[in-house]
Amino acid sequence: MGSNKGLIAALVGVGVAIAIFFGLVGGDLGKANATTCEFNAEAYEGLELTQLSKELEGNGLIGRIHGASAAAKMVVLSVREPNNFFGHREFSLIATDATVQSTLDQLHRHDQVCIHGNIITNPSPQNHVMVSAIDVQDPWTGLDEHPNYEYEAGIPDELMNQSSFVGKVHAIGEGGKILVMEYKDRVLPIFIPDSETTQSLYRGDILRLAYQIQQYPEAPMHLQLDPAVENPIEMIDAIAPQHGDAKTLSGQLVQFPQSPQLRFDVYAINVAETDGIYRTFTLLNFNDMEAFEGIRTKLAEIWDSQKDTVITGRNYLINPDITIEASGLINVISPEQANPQILLENADFLTRIDG
Repeated sequence: MGSNKGLIAALVGVGVAIAIFFGLVGGDLGKANATTCEFNAEAYEGLELTQLSKELEGNGLIGRIHGASAAAKMVVLSVREPNNFFGHREFSLIATDATVQSTLDQLHRHDQVCIHGNIITNPSPQNHVMVSAIDVQDPWTGLDEHPNYEYEAGIPDELMNQSSFVGKVHAIGEGGKILVMEYKDRVLPIFIPDSETTQSLYRGDILRLAYQIQQYPEAPMHLQLDPAVENPIEMIDAIAPQHGDAKTLSGQLVQFPQSPQLRFDVYAINVAETDGIYRTFTLLNFNDMEAFEGIRTKLAEIWDSQKDTVITGRNYLINPDITIEASGLINVISPEQANPQILLENADFLTRIDG
């Protein structure tokens, strides 16, 4: 399990802010009430694979969906350690039959599920579970009022007609042994036989990837680094060197709705950067909760004033008709950090500049 020790260490001193900002999920997990499942909190302490495997084959393994795409046949389950927001393991889910696949195809981000099955042998450090049964215990309804997101990238056709692309690191883990890239609005697992070229990557890095399409599995599509290319990973725009820089950035206003991981709506801006690739910068203040409340209130008022132009993003809501300019310090403290952040002194450092 990735311990995220760097992230935890960097957050020392802002524990109160983190406790308020994030919803700890330990209590939610204990609410499992399906007759075929039983939550045993001790089994999740430390997230040891041996114990989690026993849960899979016995009581059932309980977690929430991290991401799901029926078109790509990709579902990832996140299992969290009780009372430790930063302790989590991700599992790729594979259906054993059409009935299970039908359920997987209907899942959405944040749905709480209980699964039975077994962890399968896999050359990647990313754990894969062959799911024999699944029970949706607590569907997340946060985006029910909005239409489902429609993917734009033509996968696999677009990738079959080229040998490299410029994209963004979507996820990095296990010291670079797990790499997931974003190609346009699709996420693609990359098989990494040697982490020497990937161990220093950060989520949000923009790079050129020379690849080959793996023949197995057919779905979801997996890529591998092209062995014929001397440097199959070319860094174009690294995010980590921006840490601590004072910047003024502008972009379309984004909302991450309240969810099992967030106690309240959180706002961000979608900023067009290198090669037209967007980075989403979360707008925060960890040191002054009164100032942070003022930031959130100002952004919520702007958001609520023009809800009729809100559209669905891949994993958030976005208003393309509202552009926000934000001035603050860039904060990137962990390779696995979900999004880079702009730390604002107060709400006065936010300005609506559209129209």
